[in-house]
Amino acid sequence: MMKEVRNKDGLTEEEFLKAYNPGDYKRPSVTTDILILGMNEDYSGLKILLIKRADHPYLGSWALPGGFIEEDETAHQAANRELKEETGLEDIYLDQVYTFTKPGRDPRTWVISIAYLALIPELKKVEGLDDAADAAWFDLKFTDDTIELLNEEKDVQIIYELKKETFYNGVIKYENYIPDKVSEDSLAFDHVEILIEAMKKLREQIRYSNQAFCLVEDKFTLPELQAVYEAVLARPLYKKSFRDMISNLVEETGSEKTSRTKSGRKCKEYRFKMEG
Repeated sequence: MMKEVRNKDGLTEEEFLKAYNPGDYKRPSVTTDILILGMNEDYSGLKILLIKRADHPYLGSWALPGGFIEEDETAHQAANRELKEETGLEDIYLDQVYTFTKPGRDPRTWVISIAYLALIPELKKVEGLDDAADAAWFDLKFTDDTIELLNEEKDVQIIYELKKETFYNGVIKYENYIPDKVSEDSLAFDHVEILIEAMKKLREQIRYSNQAFCLVEDKFTLPELQAVYEAVLARPLYKKSFRDMISNLVEETGSEKTSRTKSGRKCKEYRFKMEG
């Protein structure tokens, strides 16, 4: 028979839990926010999905899709649910980015957000559902100096100037972008910071992960794939160096395809080389 384990007050775990009152401690609400990226029609740049808020706070502002996590679901499940409820999107790549905990980030109450990055191979038609008044794809330009979010149809332009600051974590030095709003419109809450962290992570990982293949169709041309890398990294790549880098990741299908890039040339068709 196992010996009962008691704490300093002489309580067993069963007795401790029976007397425990969660109300003795203030608890945060937990949300999930999702940065959704795709390539535009001619693979010349990235698109980001934003929703227009239908209620306070930030009524009428553009924001990342997201919402509160329910007690019976994980953050990943909540992200999938919120995507479907607010935009109609489902069954897409999701990767956790960071947990945002800055005090005061939500004027309603103490809110922690677990952010996700979603990548899709083609833009899908979206509409504002649930508590979103609208949903739309925005052109995304992210450089070392600025962030620009543009939707000409909605006549919305959101611009942030960026400056780099150096931070230390022990002996490790790293740089981060600090945003400064310069346009009339801005993203709700701290969503520009989520955008920055997600893009930083994607840029750091894309060279040694397979995330780029989530932004092209199952069968693609090498110019399309190179355009994905260049859009994420925000700089051109030498053709030979790029093809050397991805040579072990792709295989020819034996067919040809008209590239969706601006050149519109007919090129060899490739697919991702699955392991095993």
